[in-house]
Amino acid sequence: MIAKSHIIFALILAVLILGAALVYLPYPLLSSRSQNIEFNIDSGQSLNLIADNLAIHGLINSRYVFEAYVRLSGDSKRLQAGKYLINQPVSISQLVNDFSNGLAESNDIEITIPEGTNIADIDKLFAGAGLMQEGDFLKPQTTRLDFEGYLFPDTYRFDRKISLLDPQARINTIFQVLNSNFKAKTAKLLAGLTQAQNLRFVIIASILEREVKTQSDMQLVTGIIERRLKLGMPLEIDATVAYGVCYPKWLSGKYCNVSSADIVDNIVINTAYNTYVRKGLPQGPISNPGLRSIEAALQPAPSDYLYYLTTKDGVTIFSKTAAEHLIARQKYLK
Repeated sequence: MIAKSHIIFALILAVLILGAALVYLPYPLLSSRSQNIEFNIDSGQSLNLIADNLAIHGLINSRYVFEAYVRLSGDSKRLQAGKYLINQPVSISQLVNDFSNGLAESNDIEITIPEGTNIADIDKLFAGAGLMQEGDFLKPQTTRLDFEGYLFPDTYRFDRKISLLDPQARINTIFQVLNSNFKAKTAKLLAGLTQAQNLRFVIIASILEREVKTQSDMQLVTGIIERRLKLGMPLEIDATVAYGVCYPKWLSGKYCNVSSADIVDNIVINTAYNTYVRKGLPQGPISNPGLRSIEAALQPAPSDYLYYLTTKDGVTIFSKTAAEHLIARQKYLK
């Protein structure tokens, strides 16, 4: 005859084994394929409601086992709000681990600003990400074109809640993040320069971003720019003319794409960015340069070249004389 104590022990052991199975085995156990299920925990949501929702979504085998495990593990007050992407089948222990460690999907929006992007295009990037209205950067009361050149091209993450700020606060926050990153990333490169020197090299770097592709070509073009400035020759750079075409439109709050700007008809119009009409550098940067172009602006490569052009394939052709340059234009740009 089996002792009563043995029966009780066996029952307790069976319950423990069953409980452990319910906690640690993935659910549903016999699932042949995985699926991702989005599950939300709201701030302040009770354990009972979380358990109910998990059961409704078919993510757990028992809401009672889930609640008991959470309480016994001491995690009842550690379950964190957020949007979780749960790969089912999944065990209760894994769910509690994810919830208590806050392994929710990020609520941030990721934005990548390419090298050579100007403020108007940055405006479109942020508007496209839903963090602002298109044109917010360009509206007369908020325009920050004086930051052109000093907004570092990089990948950024912004909390969606930034869109709840008023336009001016939102713009100030975004510009502060981008400008602070510029200062941090270029601190060593631009160390010891005066404000005027700093601006000079950033302007040259911003031109390089719009004109040429490779590091070696950038250094050669920097050499050409420096040589022309020394000889008192106009720089004759198309990208600066295009920027000058768009600049007044941005000041009025309207978007203008520099890649589509009419250079031919505007090449004779005297603006602060027309390097055909005016000698010297334009009045400010025409894009936001990255480290590669800033390094090239600081390290011009000496050569006998005075002219260059970029083919439709992005190849830079260098010439020593105006005659050579004209031949190159007829060969590569016609």
